[in-house]
Amino acid sequence: MTQSSSWHDNIRVGVQSENELAIDSMFPTKDKFKMLQMIGELNIRAEMPFTVLGVFRRMYKSKILRMFQEEHNLNKIALDRKGRLELSEIVASRKRMEEKEAE
Repeated sequence: MTQSSSWHDNIRVGVQSENELAIDSMFPTKDKFKMLQMIGELNIRAEMPFTVLGVFRRMYKSKILRMFQEEHNLNKIALDRKGRLELSEIVASRKRMEEKEAE
């Protein structure tokens, strides 16, 4: 059986934090794969080949090409950690604002 939630919980579901609003506006997707693509960083010379790869992946609904892109994006983030700068800045800016208010 599912447990019913209180009216307070129902109201809270519709409220987003400032961080969530900023992330949603910069990265407008709920799909984890697309989010990974947006957060990942590509070399300028690799952009067109990966665009073509993405077109083929969608055209043929290839799970293998999707897996390849996902692995590449994960490894690229792990390699140089540059792909998450914008996301980390959003979270860090909120913490800085809270510290300034506390002073």
